[in-house]
Parts: sequence; C-alpha cells; structure tokens
Amino acid sequence: MVPISDIEINAFVAAFGWPFTRIVGLMLADPLLSSRSVPRRFKAGFALLLTLLLAPLLPPLPATPVVSGEGLLILAQQLLIGLAMGFTMRIVITAVEMAGFIMGMQMGLGFAMFYDPQHSAQVPAVSRVLTLFVFLVFLAFNGHQIVLSTLVESFRVLPIGAALPSANLRTMAEWGGHLFSWGLWLALPVVAALLVTNLAIGVMTRAAPQFNIFSFGFPLTLLIGFGALYFSLPLMMSALETIYREAFHFMQGMLKAP
Repeated sequence: MVPISDIEINAFVAAFGWPFTRIVGLMLADPLLSSRSVPRRFKAGFALLLTLLLAPLLPPLPATPVVSGEGLLILAQQLLIGLAMGFTMRIVITAVEMAGFIMGMQMGLGFAMFYDPQHSAQVPAVSRVLTLFVFLVFLAFNGHQIVLSTLVESFRVLPIGAALPSANLRTMAEWGGHLFSWGLWLALPVVAALLVTNLAIGVMTRAAPQFNIFSFGFPLTLLIGFGALYFSLPLMMSALETIYREAFHFMQGMLKAP
C-alpha cells in the first residue's frame, strides 16, 4: 500500500475543490446554466467535468490547508467570483424581461400572465416570449462558449488565492444600473408607437365624445403593439448582440486589477 500524507490529501482536495467552487458559483447565477429545466445531476456532473479538465491547467495553488480559516476564506472567495460572473449575464436577461414588462403594460396585456417555473412566479406572456427569444439569440452566436472560455481565462487572470479588488466589486454593483437603461431602450420602439396611438385615440375622443374608446381603443392598441413588436424584433437582434458583447467585455475586465 502506498502511504498518502495529509499534505498530499490537502493538495488533492484544494486542486479540485477551489476551482469546483468557482464553477458552481457561475452555474448558480448564470441564467442559462442555472435553468430549472436542466436536471441538477447534469449540472453537478457538468461542473465536475469542467473541474477535471481545468485542474491540470491551473496556475500554482496557495499552500494553504483547505480545512482552515484561510482555506475557507479562499473557498468563499471563489464562490463570490463565480457568482459575480454569472450576475453579469443575469443583468442582460433581466433587462429583456423588464422590457417585456413595459411592453405588456403599455399594450394592455398586464393581465395576461401565467406561471413560469423558471422564476416560480407569475410573469407577463410578452416578457416570457422575449426571454425565450433572447436565449435563442444568445445561443445563435455561441454565447455559451464565450462564457465558458471567459471562465477558463478567469483562472489565469485572477488565480486562486488572489484577492478580487474592492473597486471591481463596486463597479459590478453599479453594473446593475444597466438593467433599467437597457430595458427602456429595448422597449422604446413599442412604447413610442403606443404613445402615438394613445394620443390619436385621445384626439378622436375629444373630437367625437360619443366615440366608444373601450370598444375600439383596446383592440387598436393591441394591434399596433404587436405590429411594432414584430417589426422591431430584427432590430432587437443587433441591439442584443451589442448588449451581450458589452457584458462579455465587462466580465473579462472585472477580473483584472484596475
């Protein structure tokens, strides 16, 4: 029997435990990898497979026992780094969902909601359709491969044991402000078309008080809203590609020292 010392056991656990924690953190926050439609066994197996592939390629690890205060701190740090990377992509999806909320409310479809198992809540139908659309766009230009390549690159840019600068964490928190600007930007074509429609209906009601706004205005609003959404989808693809590229650039720059 070959004797195995505690130092060798600790080195083996650290070589696989610390990178596994960063990968799990990304999979917990990334909207695609954290989807509830994917079985948990598949997620755990995929994270373990990535760990086995990346462990031999990692830079030298700190000589710190895993079961110690400093070792547990490194473990929590790796989880935080993975969550920060996944949070960056989560903001993009949430911005699209917010655009769907705005469109649905302006079109008068705020009541058209159904249960979404992904969020375990009632969501507007327009928001859910746009979410599926943005996932397909994400897969169309191999966004999942870019996320995984960024994860692999993160171990070189920010090795295990290196501290994540606090300024970068503050920048990541400020990154959440893009949620509102992007959501309004994506919903702007539909909102502008419905604004003109509502102004026209208001003028017609003012000119002819006997005009029944409820029997004519609501179907017209739906028609104009769906028409504007249909014609804005091709333009939305280029906008989503720009947003994704900015998110990837931010994810890569967040791991570097300022």
